[in-house]
Amino acid sequence: MKVLLSPYLIIILAAVLGVATVAFTLLQQIPRLADMAVAMRPKAIVVPSHLPERPPPVDPASQAVSELILARQQLAVREASLLEQQKRLASERMELERTRASLEIMRKQVDEYITEAKRLQMKANSEEAAMETKNLKTLVQTYSNMSPKACVAILREMEDATAVKILALMKVDVAASLFEEMAKQAAGDPQMAKRAAKLSEGVKNQRSSK
Repeated sequence: MKVLLSPYLIIILAAVLGVATVAFTLLQQIPRLADMAVAMRPKAIVVPSHLPERPPPVDPASQAVSELILARQQLAVREASLLEQQKRLASERMELERTRASLEIMRKQVDEYITEAKRLQMKANSEEAAMETKNLKTLVQTYSNMSPKACVAILREMEDATAVKILALMKVDVAASLFEEMAKQAAGDPQMAKRAAKLSEGVKNQRSSK
């Protein structure tokens, strides 16, 4: 009992307990202190992989030569393009001249065809007119030998233009006898009076135009 109550033993026990307590406390703080040490450690500079590397310095003389070569190449390309365009324009111009010459030949041929067609039409009209005149003269001869009454009956069914041509080719006394017969028939037929007046006017214009 005296040993346990010895001052020295008490001091030693108190020191051991204090050291143990401090050690225990330090052991609990070690993880937090480690994290703080890591956080305080300077970070390494990371260069992003997507950033291009800095190009090496360029010699101004070499750059000028490169630009001159590039300019000459571009000029050569433009000259080749211009030459090709000139060739194409020359070819198109020649084709246009050939087309124009062909159109001129065709125009002359069409003019010749039109002239020939007009000549043939005039010839046909002349021949048709001559044939019509010949036929009309035959009819005039035939109707002149008929009685006025019978001739008027035929003229009544005939077209005005044809009747006028026949009457205009008849002798004056023969045509007069036919108009006299028309006047007699007009007394009972008003339409005959109108037709006689129309034919008379047509004959007058037909003879005055010759």
